[in-house]
Amino acid sequence: MKYRMHPVMIPFLLAIIAGGNVSFYAIVLGSLLFHEAGHLLAAKWTGAPVRQCVIMPYGGEIVIPRFSRLPEKDRLLIIAGGPAATLLLLIIALSIQMPGRDLLISTQLALLGMNLMPLLPLDGGRAALVFFPEQKIAFILISIAVSAATAIFLALYLPQSAPYLFLALFLLLQNILHWRYRKYERILERVYSGTFPKPAVDRQSRL
Repeated sequence: MKYRMHPVMIPFLLAIIAGGNVSFYAIVLGSLLFHEAGHLLAAKWTGAPVRQCVIMPYGGEIVIPRFSRLPEKDRLLIIAGGPAATLLLLIIALSIQMPGRDLLISTQLALLGMNLMPLLPLDGGRAALVFFPEQKIAFILISIAVSAATAIFLALYLPQSAPYLFLALFLLLQNILHWRYRKYERILERVYSGTFPKPAVDRQSRL
């Protein structure tokens, strides 16, 4: 399994550092890694093969071949692994007195609240797709609209909102790409499920 950080994390973290709060940068990065560890542990628990782990500004993404073909309960468990890890870290922060405790708590609340929103590609949106797979196009369009509106709103509060604006724009780009390649994703799903029609073979032309 390969681990890597998405290139968009560079401007995201630079924007945080530019704000003069390096401790916030450390807590955010550590929280993202802990969140992603939850997904990985859940995937290992279900026995799903993880090909790659990518750290994103909103948590991360793990690449699992034929994820849509896994049992529904396994998909939900893998999706819930990240928020569960964040919730665990929040409970620990609430229970123990430590330096930077308030910042750690607020970061977990923000990460948990954001990931539970029913928007793609967040965990809440992915979980919603497990229950309503036929509504994928609607989820993508709603996610595009919400991400665009959020980006416009955050742009009014620059430079303080720079890290969050990066995040909103990244989510917007992710959903635009999902929309652009939706037909190819649908074809791949049909190929994996065995419902894609096979081309007719002319037996006489075979050597």
